[in-house]
Amino acid sequence: MRNRALVLSALLIAPAALSAQVRLPRPTRGTPPTAAPLPPEAPIVAKALAYKRSRWSEEAYSLINSFQIPDGAGTTSSASFGSGTRADYRFSDHFSGTVDATASALGSPIISETAELGTRFVPGSLDQRLRTHIDARAQFIHLYDTPNLATSTGAIIGGFGQNNFATGQRYSRGFGGVAGAGFEFSFTNSFALTSELLAMRDRMSMYRLSNPTSVPLASHYWMTAFRYTIGFKYNALRTLNLKQNPTG
Repeated sequence: MRNRALVLSALLIAPAALSAQVRLPRPTRGTPPTAAPLPPEAPIVAKALAYKRSRWSEEAYSLINSFQIPDGAGTTSSASFGSGTRADYRFSDHFSGTVDATASALGSPIISETAELGTRFVPGSLDQRLRTHIDARAQFIHLYDTPNLATSTGAIIGGFGQNNFATGQRYSRGFGGVAGAGFEFSFTNSFALTSELLAMRDRMSMYRLSNPTSVPLASHYWMTAFRYTIGFKYNALRTLNLKQNPTG
């Protein structure tokens, strides 16, 4: 009898246990695995550098001056070869201040020296390989030439039928302006080829004269000249790591 009672109790309790709702705990999502650390940066990348241009640059160039100077017979044209140097300070990407010094004495009886102060405008970007520019400068010039001037006596010089002019040595100085345009082509990060064509107009004052004496000292005259230059420009660079933010 006892066994039957136990079996009956088990039969009665089992359906109730099976019908009971048992809420099982849901498995919780684990945190995503952390990414593996990146490998060390390659040396060629670690050493990658950016360039920053110096605000100062220097230029040396050869030049040809073509002068148109009045003399006793009209106007004399003559060309002379020389050289010049320029210092350039960049205020911004497009404007800079310039200082030039030139001298020409070869291939002509005309000897000239100039000092020039002005500005340069560069319309393009500094990153361009080929850049154009426009220059405007004030100029002081010292000039030595040998013009044909009227003789002091008015006598015929050089024989019958010749004009009464003789060659004299004239020293002059004056102030004027220079304007021109050119280009520069960078073939390395620091060096560039430059070329420029300029026009000059100066008011000259004669302060010394040899031989003919009929022309009074301190006489004034206008002089027009043209100049062609070709040279090399140097710009110092310093390097910055790419993680920095180079400006200027």
